[in-house]
Amino acid sequence: MSEENVAVVRGMLEAFVRSDVRGALAAFDPDVEWDGTNLPDGKLAHGTDAVMEHLSTWAEMWETWEVELEDVRDGGGDRVIAFIRERGRTRAGLELNERHSELYEVRNGLITYRKGFSDADEALRADGES
Repeated sequence: MSEENVAVVRGMLEAFVRSDVRGALAAFDPDVEWDGTNLPDGKLAHGTDAVMEHLSTWAEMWETWEVELEDVRDGGGDRVIAFIRERGRTRAGLELNERHSELYEVRNGLITYRKGFSDADEALRADGES
């Protein structure tokens, strides 16, 4: 099932990068658990409305913003780890060039859990690889 799970996460992230929000949201279970506690104002939330709220709030901060999908790999079992690079300038003038990671769980072809990590290697440690 791991190749299929990687394909689900990769497809969702590729849809997101090309601004296909509807396509990206279709990959999530309606009751997805969204863990954004790695961010200063982040929180633990549930449902696709929480996903949209997070993405909208994050996107509104940027004057320029670019997202690059670097890698998506099998994390074992239902888990998938994605490595993402974000570059941009906030409306407040702060420059960002950051590589981070996200840990996903996929069940029955849908993403049921997502946790973000500001340090890219943290997802590997959380998944027990390091």
